[in-house]
Amino acid sequence: EVLKWDGSNWVPGTDATGGASTGLTSRTTAAATATGLADGSDANITITAAKAFSLLKIQTSHAAWVTLYTDTTARGNDVPRTETTDPLPGSGVLAEVITSDGATPGTIGWNNDPVPSTNIYAKVVNKSGSTADITVTLTYVQIEA
Repeated sequence: EVLKWDGSNWVPGTDATGGASTGLTSRTTAAATATGLADGSDANITITAAKAFSLLKIQTSHAAWVTLYTDTTARGNDVPRTETTDPLPGSGVLAEVITSDGATPGTIGWNNDPVPSTNIYAKVVNKSGSTADITVTLTYVQIEA
């Protein structure tokens, strides 16, 4: 029961949600693969996930440097940056890991296209020591419909 305004008075009423639905979603995963990537080479991949999300984990199938971006412009502007240089604030870098088995950056991410989409733009650099198909898997919670 809650108090509701009936146009002139506060009156007792039943909550419209009934308490049964929280509106929360469960964590999920999304992935994309860079195929035939030579050691030390990079590839752009797009992971279909959510317009806005709470990122919980980035996992890779092989040792890799993975960077997530707000849009393709940010990804293109980041090309000359080396892995030992931190991205500048406001550069469109959402998260970045250098890992062999996954990392937990824990951050909020979003798509910044003119019309927001569920694309998460990424760059993956192979650090495995040999040519490999590198799968990048994101564990996330969607926070925008």
